[in-house]
Amino acid sequence: MRKNERDIQFNVDAYTAKLIGRENVSKLEGAVLEIVKNAYDADAKLFCFYWSEKNNCIYILDNGTGMKEEILREHWMTIGNSSKKRAYRSQNNRIQTGAKGIGRFALDRISERCEMLTITSDGGLEWIVDWEDFSDAKKLSDVTAKLYDSDENMLEYVNVSSWKNRAVAEEICKLNWGNTGTAFRLYGFHDEWNEKTMKKLKNHLENLLPPDVVKDFDIYFFDDTTSAENAKIVSAHIDSYDYKIQFWVEEDQLQIDITRNEFDFGEEENKILRDAHIDEEEQKYFHGVVKSVKYSFPEIGEKNNVIGNYSGILYFNKISASKNDTEKFFYKDIKGRKNFTKEFGGIKLYRDHFRVRPYGEYGDNDFDWLELAARVRRSPAGLGHPTGKWRVASEQIIGLVEISRKNRNLEDAANRNGIQEGEGFEQLKRVLIAVIQEFEADRQFIGRKLAQYKKEQDELQEQIENMRKLAEERKRWEAEKKQEEQVELEKRKNLEEKEQEAHLKNQSEAPAINPEDVERLVDSLQIRQEEEIKDLQDELKMLQTLATTGIVTNMFMHEIRTLTNNIGQELDAAYEAIKYDRDIDEAFANIKQAIEFKKHFASWFSVTIDSIRKDKRKRKIHNISRLLNDFLENWKAILKRNDVELIVECDEDINFKCFAFDIENIISNLISNSLFSFDKESNQVLERKEIHVSVEKREEGFIVYYEDTGWGLSPKYKKRPELITEAFESDRSSSNKEEDEDGTGMGMWFVKRTILEYNGDIDLDSNKTMKTGFKAIISFGGKYV
Repeated sequence: MRKNERDIQFNVDAYTAKLIGRENVSKLEGAVLEIVKNAYDADAKLFCFYWSEKNNCIYILDNGTGMKEEILREHWMTIGNSSKKRAYRSQNNRIQTGAKGIGRFALDRISERCEMLTITSDGGLEWIVDWEDFSDAKKLSDVTAKLYDSDENMLEYVNVSSWKNRAVAEEICKLNWGNTGTAFRLYGFHDEWNEKTMKKLKNHLENLLPPDVVKDFDIYFFDDTTSAENAKIVSAHIDSYDYKIQFWVEEDQLQIDITRNEFDFGEEENKILRDAHIDEEEQKYFHGVVKSVKYSFPEIGEKNNVIGNYSGILYFNKISASKNDTEKFFYKDIKGRKNFTKEFGGIKLYRDHFRVRPYGEYGDNDFDWLELAARVRRSPAGLGHPTGKWRVASEQIIGLVEISRKNRNLEDAANRNGIQEGEGFEQLKRVLIAVIQEFEADRQFIGRKLAQYKKEQDELQEQIENMRKLAEERKRWEAEKKQEEQVELEKRKNLEEKEQEAHLKNQSEAPAINPEDVERLVDSLQIRQEEEIKDLQDELKMLQTLATTGIVTNMFMHEIRTLTNNIGQELDAAYEAIKYDRDIDEAFANIKQAIEFKKHFASWFSVTIDSIRKDKRKRKIHNISRLLNDFLENWKAILKRNDVELIVECDEDINFKCFAFDIENIISNLISNSLFSFDKESNQVLERKEIHVSVEKREEGFIVYYEDTGWGLSPKYKKRPELITEAFESDRSSSNKEEDEDGTGMGMWFVKRTILEYNGDIDLDSNKTMKTGFKAIISFGGKYV
C-alpha cells in the first residue's frame, strides 16, 4: 500500500555536465569556431581574437548585441537551454547557427578561468567562472559564477593599452566598436599555444566563411608578432580554375551551370574544332558562355527532395599535366599554379555561411566525404578513353555547398562534428555526385573528341613523314646513280676494256638496300604484331563473355535457386512416397515433375555456360540469321516461362566475320534488361510482353532493330538515354536504398564496347519520346577491326 507521496528531483553531477560540454566541443579549433559563431549570432560586425604570450592571456571581443541579466540567467547559465531554438533569426535577420545551448563550454575547452564583460543598452555586466569548480564532487546546482555590474568599456576590459602588439592595437582602436558587445579574458590554457597552434587556427578561420558571401563580418586573429596587414582574416579565394560548376536545388529541380576555362586552341581554333567534329553549339562554351542544364529529381534518380533548397559552387583544378596530355587536349599553361586543395581543402559544407567541420578538411578522414577516390578506383579510365568513364580525383576538385538551418533532415551531430547520418545527408551526397557527373561528362565529351582528333592527326602525320622519307631516299638514289653514270662515261673513254665491267656493276647496285627484302621484313614484323594484338583481343573477348555470363546469371539467380529447390523437393517427395507409402505412382509423378524442372535448368545452361564453348572463341564468317535463330532458341523456354513473346525477323543472306559470342552477348544483355523492365513494380499492368528483333542487311554489315514493350527507361535516363552505355550506370537500384542493388551497370557498357569494335554504333534517341517500351538501333559496319 502506497503512503506519503512526494516528488524528488533529478540532479546532475557537475563533472558530468562538464564532460557533456567537452564531448560536444572536443577540439581546440572547434572551440574557437564556436566562439566566432556566437559573435555572429549576436549580430556582431567585428570579432577580435588576440593571444598575448607576454600577458599569458587570450583576449576576445565582439560588437554584438551583448546579453542582459535575464538572458544570462535563463539561457547562458542553463546548460542545454538556448534562446536560438525557436527564434533562430537575429535582430538583424541573420540565421543563427547555434541551438543546443552548450557552445559556452567552448570557453572551458580553451582555459580554466573565464572573465566576461557583456554590454547591452541596459548597461554592462561582468561574469566570472572557474571551470575547475565543475571538477569537484558537487551537484550542478551547487556550482556558481560571479556576476557584477560594470561601467567599463570593452577596450578597457581587454587592456588594449597594455598589448605588446602595438601596431595591431592601434588598428583595433580605430574600428567602430559601438556601444554594445561582449569581451573575454581567458587564463590557464589547456593547450600549448605557439606559432604552430596559431597557424592551424588561422587556416580554419580562413575557411570558416565562404568567400565573397559574408560582407559584414570581419575577423581579426593575431598574436604578439602578427603584422597589422596580416591580422585580418581573408577568406580563401579561388582565382584560377579549369572548370567552374555552380548548382542550385529548388524544390524538385536541379540546375547546373558549367563554365569551361581549361582549353586553349590558339590561332587554329576553328580548324581544330571543325576537324574534331565539335559543332558550333558546343564551341561557344569555350568562350565564357555558361552551359546550363536542368533536371527534375526523378531524372537524377531521386523520388523527391527530402532536404529543401540549397546551392553550391565547385572548381576543378588540375594539379599537373604531362607534356603529351597538354598537347593532345590543348590545355592552358598551368605552370606555377598553387595546389588549392592543400590551401582551401576539398568540398566543404557551410550552414548559413558558417563552416560545418570536418567535411573537405585536408588531411582529415572526412576530406573525401563523397568517396571520389573510390569512384576513380572503380573506373580508372583516362579522359580520352572511348568507352570508359573518366572520374575526377578528390584532390582535383574543391568548392563549397551552402545549406541552411531551414533545411530538413540535415541536423548537426550532437558533438558539433558534422551532420547526422540519415536520408537527408545521403541524398545530399547523391545529388552532389550527380552534379559532379554532369561536369565529368562534359569534360570527357571534349576529351574524347580531342583524343580522336590527335589520333587522326598523328596517323596522317606519320603517313606524310613516311612519304617524305621515301621521296628523299629516291632523290638521293637518283643523284648517286647520275654521278655513277658520269664516272662510268669518263672511264669508258680511257679504258674500253673496263667499260662493260663498270656497266654491270652499276646495274647491280640500284638502291643499296633491296626493297623486296625490306618489304618482307616489314611484313614479318607486322604479322607478328597483328598476332600479338589478336591474342590480346581474343583474351579480352573471353573475359567479356564470362562477365556477361555472370551478369545474366546474377540477374536470374533467384529463379535458378528456385529451380534447384524445386528439384530437391520433388526428389525428396518421391523418396518418401516409395519408402513410407509404397506409392509408386506418386513417386513417378514427383520424378516426372523434377525432370521438367531439370529441363528449365538446362535452358539456363544453354544461355549461359554454352556461350563460352570452344568453337565460339574463333572469329570467322557466320550467317547471322542462322547464328541468331540457334542462339535465341535457347532463350525461348526462359521467355515462355515469363510469358514473353519473342518475334524475330532476319534477312537470310547476311554473312559477317565476327566472334559468335559477341553477337550473342549483345542480345543476351538486351533481353535480360527487357525481362527486368517487364517485372518492374507498377500500379498499372502491361498489356503485353513482347520483344521484337529485326535484322536487315546493309552494303557493309547489317542493322539490328531491337524493341520491347516494357516500362522503358526510368526518368533518370529519359533525357540522356546514352548514359546507360556508360560503365557502372544501372537502372536497377533504389535511390532511397530500400532495395538491394541488382544491377552491375556493366551490361550495356559491354554492348557499346563490342559494337564499336565492329565499326558500329548504337542509337537510343527514340527512348527520349517513348512513354513506355525500349528501342535500340544497332549498326555493324564491316569486318572486325
